[in-house]
Amino acid sequence: MSAAGAPGRWFLLTGNRRAVTLLLLGVVYVALVPMALVFLGAEQLLAARGTIAGLLNTLLSGVILLVSIVVSVTSLFVSQELSPVGRQRERVERAREFREETEAVLDREVSPARPTAFLRAVTQGILERTQDLQDAVDGMAPGHPGLDEGTKGEPAAEIDAFRERVAGDVEAVNRQLNDGAGTFGILLAGLEYDYAGQLYALRRFRSRHGTELTEEVETALEEVVAALEFFVTAREYFKSLYFEREFATLSRDLLFVSLPALVLVSYAILAIDAELVGGTAIGVSRLLLLAGGAYTLGLAPFAVLTAYVVRVSTIATRTLSAGPFVLGDDDPDDLVE
Repeated sequence: MSAAGAPGRWFLLTGNRRAVTLLLLGVVYVALVPMALVFLGAEQLLAARGTIAGLLNTLLSGVILLVSIVVSVTSLFVSQELSPVGRQRERVERAREFREETEAVLDREVSPARPTAFLRAVTQGILERTQDLQDAVDGMAPGHPGLDEGTKGEPAAEIDAFRERVAGDVEAVNRQLNDGAGTFGILLAGLEYDYAGQLYALRRFRSRHGTELTEEVETALEEVVAALEFFVTAREYFKSLYFEREFATLSRDLLFVSLPALVLVSYAILAIDAELVGGTAIGVSRLLLLAGGAYTLGLAPFAVLTAYVVRVSTIATRTLSAGPFVLGDDDPDDLVE
């Protein structure tokens, strides 16, 4: 995402979706009128009033169909929350068990209740377990089977580099948690953490030095892996909450935008059919300005859908990883060097 720069990151992730919608509509309208004047031939275009009305009629039908489909899809998401009391009780018990297991791994009596504090505690726990792993590797005796003074520095150097990577990711998560609030802020912070690359690094470390590692190192290594697994579980849960909220917000905004768009586009069709629009404004035909405005308003529901789906698809793409598999563009072998 860094390659896209700040504007691209704002458009895809951090920007308010309503602001992104207005930006898209503004670009369409600003580009549409000059295109009609220069490339399409304004005189021929304006002479065919029936063509303009037919285009707006088609757009009107598309808006109605779009709203129906999106509201239906959102209803499916909402219906998932409707379940018998037994299933709701099971969900609560599993959530409690997850908290208790997390507290055991992080060595805490009670895990934080707020999601931001919980995610910060999990990442801090990963860093602490990594420090314990480094201490265990540094404490391996030269007399241990398979380990001598010539090879003792290799695993220690790798774990030291690994700890620096973990510290950098934890710092990025904390920075994002301080900047962003709410479910999306938490999810955005989770995207900054390369847990899949770290799991791969630990597996690679164990593969390289398996015969050299003491029981204490193996235990510390398993604790780091467990902490990473709890992190990704929490992140995926927050992602599911975010998706539910985002689709509900999409449906609401889509309904709010669609009704005015339907009314104004319908009025524009009637005005064009009745030839009530004539003359010029700022040197441009009023009919062209009206047709361009009506067309842009007709695209408003599609712009709303685009703004939300772009962010949802970006989040989904950036969280497509499972366990030790790395789906990014980086060479996995470079993750442990």
